[in-house]
Amino acid sequence: MKLPLDHLARPLPEEHLLCRVLRGDVASWPDAADAGFARRFLDACAAEGVAALVHHHARAKPAWSDWPDAVRESLRRDARMQAAGDMVVERELVAVLDALAEAGVGTMLLKGAALAYSHYPEPALRTRCDADVLIRPADRDVATRVLEGRGYRRPNAVSGTLVSYEECYSNCDGSVEHVVDLHWQINNGQVFAHALSYEEMHARAVPVPQLGASARTLCPPHALLLACMHRAAHLGVDGPGGNRLVWLYDIHLLANAMAEAEWRDFTQMCNAKGMRQISRDAFAATHQAFATAFPVDVVQALTHEGTAELSAAYLDDDRRRLLLTDLRALGTWRDRATLVRETCFPPRAYVLAKYRARHRWLLPWLYVRRGVEAGWRFVRS
Repeated sequence: MKLPLDHLARPLPEEHLLCRVLRGDVASWPDAADAGFARRFLDACAAEGVAALVHHHARAKPAWSDWPDAVRESLRRDARMQAAGDMVVERELVAVLDALAEAGVGTMLLKGAALAYSHYPEPALRTRCDADVLIRPADRDVATRVLEGRGYRRPNAVSGTLVSYEECYSNCDGSVEHVVDLHWQINNGQVFAHALSYEEMHARAVPVPQLGASARTLCPPHALLLACMHRAAHLGVDGPGGNRLVWLYDIHLLANAMAEAEWRDFTQMCNAKGMRQISRDAFAATHQAFATAFPVDVVQALTHEGTAELSAAYLDDDRRRLLLTDLRALGTWRDRATLVRETCFPPRAYVLAKYRARHRWLLPWLYVRRGVEAGWRFVRS
């Protein structure tokens, strides 16, 4: 199957080699490559979150022995460090999930923390900086007490009823930092936040046996839809940086494992929830990177012209358009006013901590400063 890829940027030489390795192609080290290429290649491995995965694929090929010693050693070192750290992180994640379950908090693992165990050959091959855990909105207070009881603390961050649907908690264990990203909606973008409810996902959740009896994650169609939404949300905020290879590889693995009935379910959800265009865009990028084969009938169904989708705005990194899109996605003018207020005037404690100010009388000036900085970014975006 061939997808139109004209809108996707041509990869740099080091990115091209990365994709060839991850596709399982014969990936010989370029004859004309110099030390600068080697450094750019290793930097790309780290930036794209695929260093351990590249090592896993490349070392299995005969061409691996011809790669520069420095490159091979760097990738080996990264893979070993990630595997060692992953064992510590896994043990703590099991303990956290068990503690939440004992407190009566139902959880579902999202994104990389779940896919590492359900779709990757080895969990340590899926680079991740945190564990995304979805809970019911009503369980937030209990979940917070459980995490704080285990030594987790929340760094300074914007909060509110609509401006954010997650809280990040961290806990240091020697040289390893454990990070739990607690979600009560699946995404902060208003277009995506309510696309999949906790109840909808929990009804079809599947176990993650390696992480204990209480560990559950999304069924494959829900996981694939979330992967497409997650990528689109990052494209809208981060621009081209939101097209990371590790996220495309998630989609690649999910697509390769999908059954026919699951594809039908996925297609129906995309139509019902207005996610056709962002999913097809994700498929095009994944196909370009890894030659992933997507069912022709699915691609055709996602190509079907219909009502304009709000979510498609996230494929454009114009933040001015994103703000309007999020406001349109909210159902009432009261909610829209709340989002604007929470965005422009976050809690006083957050502003004081952000600017390292000790005196409350400085707050008016700090809010003005924050508004000017935000306005400048808005104009430049």
